[in-house]
Amino acid sequence: MSGIRVLQLIASSRGGGASHVRDLALALDRSRFAVQVAMPEDGGNVRPADFMGAGGLPFYSLGPVAGNSPTALRRIRHLSAGVDILHMHGARAAMLGRLAWLGPARKRPRLVYTFHGFTTPYYAQPRRAAMLMMERMLAGTTDAFIAVCQAEREAALAAGICRPGKVRVVRNGVVVSRFQLEQPARAAARTSLGILPTTTLITTICRLDKPRDFDSLLRAFQQVRESQADVHCLIVGNGPLWHDLERRVQAAPFAGKVSLTGWRQDVPQLYAASDIFTLTTWGWEGMPISVLEAMAASRPVVVTDAGGVPEAVTQDETGLLVPRRDAAGLAQAYLSLARDQAMRQRMGQAGQDRATRLFTARRVAAEVMAAYDEVVKE
Repeated sequence: MSGIRVLQLIASSRGGGASHVRDLALALDRSRFAVQVAMPEDGGNVRPADFMGAGGLPFYSLGPVAGNSPTALRRIRHLSAGVDILHMHGARAAMLGRLAWLGPARKRPRLVYTFHGFTTPYYAQPRRAAMLMMERMLAGTTDAFIAVCQAEREAALAAGICRPGKVRVVRNGVVVSRFQLEQPARAAARTSLGILPTTTLITTICRLDKPRDFDSLLRAFQQVRESQADVHCLIVGNGPLWHDLERRVQAAPFAGKVSLTGWRQDVPQLYAASDIFTLTTWGWEGMPISVLEAMAASRPVVVTDAGGVPEAVTQDETGLLVPRRDAAGLAQAYLSLARDQAMRQRMGQAGQDRATRLFTARRVAAEVMAAYDEVVKE
């Protein structure tokens, strides 16, 4: 392989971070960068075929990466020994990648760390203090930091884990055309889901794990059903909260009105089938890929006002922002959109226009390549 050799490293194939790695790896300029990818095969929404198929990129499967096991560190060091840049995505990958290169080395790759939701300040003590200490210690080995939104940059600087001159903002983006489906796709997807044409479908797509706030979502949905019976909630994804959610949705108030689908590979079709997209959180937030995907699919969004979400969503123009843990506010937002098709269409189109202008994978790749050029020159 010729060009600047880059290894993209992430510790899970699940969620928006994995989608980001897929889109970035495929969008980088092959005439200048020789791109490889390493991630676990842990049953997520991103698969080896996404890289090795039409993309033609080398893919390396990581084994379990829980903790800082010597096996995982040796594997990462071996895979990245011959590259110019090791680009680590998320805190777990960044911890492993930097620990793998601690100590003497004749030549090590440049280390680039992208935050995908800065979680450390939300840990309970004493873990928070230990993680912050580790992050600050490893900061000196890191050649560049990338924040996916301005809010994350500010949080990282406030925590003292990087210096202002070392961290730049590259807001997330998506392949907008992937989500621009025609009307027949909507009808087919709703039929496959058993959703009637007259039913208002509220959809969330995410990893079922912290910091997602399903309690507020379900309480809001129940309030909506008390005013409007013909409404359905679709929860797409998997994760540690699955069994608790399954128990709740099988209870009498939600029986038959909330569906859990697990991970799906037909995500663009699910956006097309939906009327409203929602994402709720009680804690940290980066710039959620699913929110950008929903905007690209011309769907209005109802989202928690957290992290970088306000940098993506324009209040009352492309969607509705609701404070954390505000079930009543969520319910009112859902009802406003459910009752007003013209509002849904107007916000959906504005969101798609905004995603097309500002939140594309091509733009992300261009800004990341500029960061690569900078660290290689240094």
